[in-house]
Amino acid sequence: MKHAKAATAAVVLALTTACSSTGAPAPARDSLIWATDSPPNSLDIAHGFNGSSTLIQSAVLDTMLALDDRGAPAPRLAAEWTQPDPATYLFTLRKGVRFSDGTPLTAEDAAFSLRRHLDPKVASQAAGYFTTVEKVEAVGEGQVKVTLKRPNPAFLAMAAVAWQVTPRKLAEKHPQDLGSPEVGTTGTGPFKVAKFSLTSGVVLERNPSYWGSKPALRRVEFKTIADPETLRLAVRSGEVDATNGLTARDARKWTGLPGVKTIFFPGNNIAYLSLAVESGPLADLHVRRAIAHAVNRRAVADLMTSGHGAPAAAMLPSPQLAALYGDNLPALPGYPYDVAAAKAELAKSAYPGGFELTARYAGSGDTGIVMQAVAADLAKIGIKLTLEPNPADQYRARMMEHERLTIHFVNLLYGSPDPLEVLPDMVSRAAAEPQGFNFAGYGSAATDKRLDALASATGQARTAEVTALLSEIAEQVPYIPLFYTDNVIALSEKFTGAFSTWSDAYFTAIRPAGR
Repeated sequence: MKHAKAATAAVVLALTTACSSTGAPAPARDSLIWATDSPPNSLDIAHGFNGSSTLIQSAVLDTMLALDDRGAPAPRLAAEWTQPDPATYLFTLRKGVRFSDGTPLTAEDAAFSLRRHLDPKVASQAAGYFTTVEKVEAVGEGQVKVTLKRPNPAFLAMAAVAWQVTPRKLAEKHPQDLGSPEVGTTGTGPFKVAKFSLTSGVVLERNPSYWGSKPALRRVEFKTIADPETLRLAVRSGEVDATNGLTARDARKWTGLPGVKTIFFPGNNIAYLSLAVESGPLADLHVRRAIAHAVNRRAVADLMTSGHGAPAAAMLPSPQLAALYGDNLPALPGYPYDVAAAKAELAKSAYPGGFELTARYAGSGDTGIVMQAVAADLAKIGIKLTLEPNPADQYRARMMEHERLTIHFVNLLYGSPDPLEVLPDMVSRAAAEPQGFNFAGYGSAATDKRLDALASATGQARTAEVTALLSEIAEQVPYIPLFYTDNVIALSEKFTGAFSTWSDAYFTAIRPAGR
């Protein structure tokens, strides 16, 4: 497990200026080309809560709060806030902030931007972050009052991740297609959208109305390059300046690449198998436990991280576990790799002779590699897993619609050090609905009650509630934790940058070398 100090330390990259063929320094560039391995589907977090989409959202749409390098809430659009009582927050907006079209930011804009996640008609993918919010209202000039159903110590961290602010009029007019290529979005962030196409990419330009320090980059262009080797060659040739589309597994191919620096920093992610528990063989607890024993998780972790990660200890990201427990992780029910134990569990099930199951996976990226390893392991105990490749964007859409869920590899990246960001995704009944991240369909009234208790608990009581939920997940096996990985960014030596676990401000952190 990573220590908390290591998990929050910024990784600073200092690179030399590239030289021309004549030996003279090349002119500093203020335009960056960034490649992603899949295209963004929406610039609205409500319908595009995924890595490639939120990467761009974070440059265009400010949140009310930020997280500092230690993961603690810090001012952003809210210059300050108070807590009149344990279930109430009063936010005071920063003065003089304007959207990129020049329109002044108002408290109504900020209040509505949070309130829309509570509207079931919007079907927001971020709704699970705000289940304890009762009411959001503008109260006087420049102030927003948030009333919770009960005290929730995680609320500020959740707001820092998902309370993106857009103009109320625009969001009201487009409850379902805000952030689409046809509608776009408008924000108060350091960049504005100059172009958004699902086929030809995204272009951001510096926002002249930005309230903060002017970013060093004038323009950021995003290209989608799904094939890892094509991506590596594009970065090497200078066609692309940077990417976070490489994996820890492939890092050895990038390290030492001429003119490119590969940067690693602790990731707040959890990679796991999701087992749909509501019907079929996976509804049988003994089947799920058999699968947990049959999958060689250490081998999968070694394959997928190449030394830049570790096997997952529980169903929380490593930095979150470290922040909560330090080095004293509690003992949880476990299923070490043991083929004999797997066969014994399967013999207790309604499927002692095994069974066949079809599982879809994304045709690009790491999903297929993991699922092929899983299929090989399960074959040893009589479970035949037929793998069905899908285009990455189609696969993602079907997953979010909860269409034909069985066994799936999932790798989710989170934004805060609070376990309440993750656990509702895993076990709340609300997240088991389409557009939620509970792909196992696991949950009950009792589990929701336990999540409610966690939302208002503090101190040792809070730690005890997290432990109880992790124990329940380990006992019932709707998920099988696989591995943690470091985040990896490849950046041309023509640029410098500083990155940390908790920061999403990649494009304000990057500047031409020599500046």
